[in-house]
Amino acid sequence: MRASKSHRSLRALACLMLASGASLLGCQSAQDTDKDWFDGGPMKPATAETMQLTVRVLAAKGQTAQAGFLLNRMLVEHPDHLGTYTEGAEVLLIEGRVDDAIGWLSRGLERMPGQPLLLNDRGVCHLLAANLDRASRDFDAAYAADPRDADFVSNVALARALQGRDEEALQLWNLVVSPQEAASNLRIATAARQKFASTAGPENVVIRR
Repeated sequence: MRASKSHRSLRALACLMLASGASLLGCQSAQDTDKDWFDGGPMKPATAETMQLTVRVLAAKGQTAQAGFLLNRMLVEHPDHLGTYTEGAEVLLIEGRVDDAIGWLSRGLERMPGQPLLLNDRGVCHLLAANLDRASRDFDAAYAADPRDADFVSNVALARALQGRDEEALQLWNLVVSPQEAASNLRIATAARQKFASTAGPENVVIRR
């Protein structure tokens, strides 16, 4: 198994834990410590990658309005750049705009159908929007497209756990983390599951607000 390297992926377990706070966070990996090149670093050309980094820096400083303006520019100038959509979704999550983040990622999937990172991130947003069924479908699709990505495996495992399918969840988590971590993840999911109500079986679990 491997973790996503070229792009960050949203991790559903972390986002689910953070969702109980006053505001939603971008749920990014703690090791994402890109240097702020505004603080004395060398100027870089306005490539899609540089613009994406600038958005990340602005969002980290809480300057989400400025980040949004740049994202709109990226959408016009770099509509086929994956980071246009992944970074945009994170900025929208920082602002607590989960439905808008889903729409932004869906726009990316219209240009890049079946793109696993976009599917995974939209699944996380669906989970935060209290739609476990759609989240599970997106997680399954991302995993089917790239079954070696550890984040995708973990997110499918979480969906299974929230659906009450504990054995499947543990089998999946055991592929990417230690048995102790898998058991801890299941305990977290079980606690979160208490906020859910099943209306017609495990495939239709919803989160209570």
